Amino acid sequence: MIPRVLCILSIIFLAVFASALPQATTDGVEYVELEPEATDASRSGSGGPRRCKHLAVRKEWRDLSATHKRDYIRAVKCLQQRRALNTTLPNKFNRFDEFSLSHSNAAERVHGVGQFLPWHRHFGYLYHQALRDCNYAGPVPYWDWTRDTNGDTLIQHSPLFDPVTGFGGDGIASTYTPPTDDDGTPFPIIPEFMIGCVGTGPFADLVLHVGPGRRFTDHCLVRGFHEELRPSLSQHHISNIMNQTTYDNFWNSLDGLPFKPDFRLHDAGHGFMGGDMISFYTSPNDPIFFLHHAGLDRIWWKWQNADLKNRLYQIGGRVKYEPPYGKVTLEYQLPYPGLATPWVTLRDTMDPRLEPYCYTY
Repeated sequence: MIPRVLCILSIIFLAVFASALPQATTDGVEYVELEPEATDASRSGSGGPRRCKHLAVRKEWRDLSATHKRDYIRAVKCLQQRRALNTTLPNKFNRFDEFSLSHSNAAERVHGVGQFLPWHRHFGYLYHQALRDCNYAGPVPYWDWTRDTNGDTLIQHSPLFDPVTGFGGDGIASTYTPPTDDDGTPFPIIPEFMIGCVGTGPFADLVLHVGPGRRFTDHCLVRGFHEELRPSLSQHHISNIMNQTTYDNFWNSLDGLPFKPDFRLHDAGHGFMGGDMISFYTSPNDPIFFLHHAGLDRIWWKWQNADLKNRLYQIGGRVKYEPPYGKVTLEYQLPYPGLATPWVTLRDTMDPRLEPYCYTY
């Protein structure tokens, strides 16, 4: 009897011990376990977000398994085939279109301003929740540009643009004619960056319904690679960004055109892709958008994590891109038209270790 009891107790102990270790779940997502802290929001009685028990580890695209790459692309295409939740939109509009439309309607309030990074952190979360609704259970991917710029290989030869295991390649010249009408926006499209329709990969036949700009036009996924922007995606450029000591300097050092005279990391990623990605309003039309912005979120979290005491809730910068500029605060409400109501408080986006985010890199 005693040996049997000891055997049962041993099994229970091993099960408890194993569950306490960082481990991969059956969906292939790696997790980091967090120790509880006395300062947890969940214990403070503040009513704020609860601290996560474990964090899902986001991965660079080429570090995903072949299965997860296929499943991620499948989920993106699922969003492109599902009817938009906003039933006031025409029937042809889908869930994927809704993210471009929301970005378009919020764009002038969340670019060239201090809330730029927090807004996109939550926007990416909303998108990946939609992918979960399409049964994607793998890691959230990001793009590490340095893996394509540290050597001599052209960026366009990156595995991200593989026609089978990636997102397809460049636009084909003369297959798309950019609109010439004035859509009345302060940030019009740049025709020379809109080379042509993507002809390879899973989105070669994609029909988009939002953009470019504030227009509603049915069009292909447009790209126009610009290899000359490579320096702004390099480790040297990123190291300069990471060396900034204040949030205001940090976000300004990674965000250039159209608010500053030169390309910097954020806009260089958009500019390299060209096409839909260069549209100030509807850049989420290109699925690469979400990997690019997850990459930006990654270096922001690395910057925060380098001095959590002083940087975790540090915010700064103007709240409007034109006068009167004002100053952004943690109480600023981030707008996600058509995607999330009520609006999200900027403060609640600052720590990805809190619910609902629960992730790290």
